[in-house]
Amino acid sequence: MFVVRAVVTELEVKGVYRAESRGSGLDAWLGSPSSGRVSVKLHVMKLRKLGLLVQNLPEEHVHVVWEPLLRIEHVGEAICRFHEGPWERPEEHRYCTRRATTREGYCELHKRSWRALYEKCAQGIDSACLSVAPLLRGYEFIVYVLDYGGSVAKAGLTQSWRLLWRVSEQPHVAAAAVFRGELLEARELEKKLGRSPAATEGAAARLNKRLESAIVTLRRGLRSPEKIAARLASMLQRLGFSGEFEAYTVLPRSGIPQWVLENRHASLGDVIGEKIRIRDYWAGFLLVETEDTRLIMHKSDIQHLALGGVIVPGEVSESK
Repeated sequence: MFVVRAVVTELEVKGVYRAESRGSGLDAWLGSPSSGRVSVKLHVMKLRKLGLLVQNLPEEHVHVVWEPLLRIEHVGEAICRFHEGPWERPEEHRYCTRRATTREGYCELHKRSWRALYEKCAQGIDSACLSVAPLLRGYEFIVYVLDYGGSVAKAGLTQSWRLLWRVSEQPHVAAAAVFRGELLEARELEKKLGRSPAATEGAAARLNKRLESAIVTLRRGLRSPEKIAARLASMLQRLGFSGEFEAYTVLPRSGIPQWVLENRHASLGDVIGEKIRIRDYWAGFLLVETEDTRLIMHKSDIQHLALGGVIVPGEVSESK
């Protein structure tokens, strides 16, 4: 039995682009907070290598299976999501092997753990933030502002080492890191941004709408990535920021992720007994190929479940 714990990637930088936004007109003359100069340095990154972080039960340790080929014969119970280890080295993490008993995916031993509390904090539960902050003192967190192609930005919070992971899990055009610091400070800024008319803490639109908006905006903007950087700079300027910011666009292997919209979305049950190859990844979605079709599966459909079958590394996939 094995458990898929995470999607892992190796990325390559395809280009770095700069743009800025300046306040103008009456706002600038009155010294409005939204009149400051914002400069964005946009790193356009592309998936080079794709893998799954896999735990072989009953072992606690994990390993990466690159370009995975797998055949799932049956699906067992959900396994606790708790893990610990060096933050920036997920391949060295150790995962719990107990059965999950809570809705959040934790066992009885770990349902009140620091990790369970942190996930509730990241979901906007302030009491959980207050409880877990003393346990995470000294660790760095990031607040990011994400453009998904809509009329407002999305504000988010994550562990600093997970920024590119977190961006790649969401429909996005680009995302800028706007704060680095302790958890409670980061959470307060995230809430402040979420109260602005120009941003939201939540999804702001249904997933299909965000996917469509992001893909359409990427298709247009990648002809001149400076336009993507300028759009994000304008969003930051409207939120009252000034200064220089690092920003990121994480593209799938195929470049434009049109496959998310063009292929049938499937569940784990649709591929039981099939030999499947995972070809691409974007916005939390996996492009999966069987012997006769291509399907889209969300990473959450295969994670943290005891799976019976075989998983082996394959060759690097070509762009499609």
